Amino acid sequence: MKSNKLILFTILAVFFASCDNQLEIDPKQREDATITLSTEEGVSNVLTGAYAIAADGDIYGGRILVAGDLMGQTGSTSTTDLRWRGTFADFRQMYNKSLVVSNGIVQQIWATNYEMINACNTVIENISKVADSEKQKTMIAEATFLKSLAYFDLVRFFAKPYEAGKANTQLGVVIRPKAISDFNSDLALERSTVDEVYAVVIAGLNKAYTDLPADNGFYANKYAAKALLARVYLQQSNYTAARDAANDVIENSGTALSPKYADAFNHDSNQIEDIFVIQITKQTGDNQANNHYASEDNGGRGGDIEIRTTYLNKFSDPNDDRRNFNYINPDNDRRLSSKFKSEFGDVGIIRLGEMYLIRSEANFQAGTAIGATPLEDINTLRTRANAANFESVTLAQILRERELELGMEGFRIHDIKRTKGSVTATLPWDSDRLVFPIPLRETDTNSKISQNEGY
Repeated sequence: MKSNKLILFTILAVFFASCDNQLEIDPKQREDATITLSTEEGVSNVLTGAYAIAADGDIYGGRILVAGDLMGQTGSTSTTDLRWRGTFADFRQMYNKSLVVSNGIVQQIWATNYEMINACNTVIENISKVADSEKQKTMIAEATFLKSLAYFDLVRFFAKPYEAGKANTQLGVVIRPKAISDFNSDLALERSTVDEVYAVVIAGLNKAYTDLPADNGFYANKYAAKALLARVYLQQSNYTAARDAANDVIENSGTALSPKYADAFNHDSNQIEDIFVIQITKQTGDNQANNHYASEDNGGRGGDIEIRTTYLNKFSDPNDDRRNFNYINPDNDRRLSSKFKSEFGDVGIIRLGEMYLIRSEANFQAGTAIGATPLEDINTLRTRANAANFESVTLAQILRERELELGMEGFRIHDIKRTKGSVTATLPWDSDRLVFPIPLRETDTNSKISQNEGY
């Protein structure tokens, strides 16, 4: 089922769109927005608008996943798993780790996430217009979930990594707790610390888990919040919390692994493995991950991102369905991922396969077997992929299984950072070059914000 994501332009004009933090609106537009936010229908439309912003191609409509993958590549044709073959200079900077402050895609990842945060704040601050108290609670929880999702990815891309056992006082991103309607006002604000941002994310997701229903159609439900919590806790190396959150989702969410690995991809309605999916429609645009990963025949640009033998060689079993889930584009002989073969297919953000990987790794690190042993969880995924089961499992094998199961889904740079790995010998996990710059447009208009080191 697809949602109707056509948004009232007056809402977007007044609350969510800005150019260099300035707005050009006429009195009629301002009046319309005021009237809109005085009604329950209007506030509901703003929440629908927040989901539509999430579906923007520059963030969860696809490109935030592409950014996560390209930042984790070596930039060398002989050692990289994925090679950038496209013409977008902004993505090539990510691939080569040569980012500049004017990078347009980095700017849009920053700005569009803050547009979504502002939409969510607007919903929360106007929730009194909604008559039913249960509907109020659900709408606040949905808005809080979306805000948490945005802050989590902002802090992972634009700040130095979270380190377990440390104070994490390094600068994170700007926290904006209130809706902005007047972009001509003084909006200058310094970035909060990484620890403070993570605290906001975790508190928000816990609230969303408490207040969201177990079934919420194609919108965020309580298990989407718990699954994202599992991801956040794993990024913090909080293994017991990550384990328990992932186990809750596996045991209680009602989801299940797709019978075949291929079944988890290329669909336009929620499938049994989906926990949180961004709905793409012809009104909201196309799937931008598909745009960069797919051939022209499959609605893409021909294969901006090519799979190299370096990645294929990581598979121990040549019969592994995940190894063979690709195809050769006959137009240019590039090997492309079969995960993206639908121009208007939905973008998977969280699926159950990730929860098995989190539970396995967290149980291994904690020396526990909550829900299953680490070996059992890994072999569950390998059995689904028709790969030979392991007789025993090491941490290195568990981490390798993440690369094989979740490849091309936006995880690579974040896993390198949290495991303190490296992209190359000269690019360790905490390198300045693996952190996005604060966009030039933001530093030009925010007099209090500090730029990242190296920019």
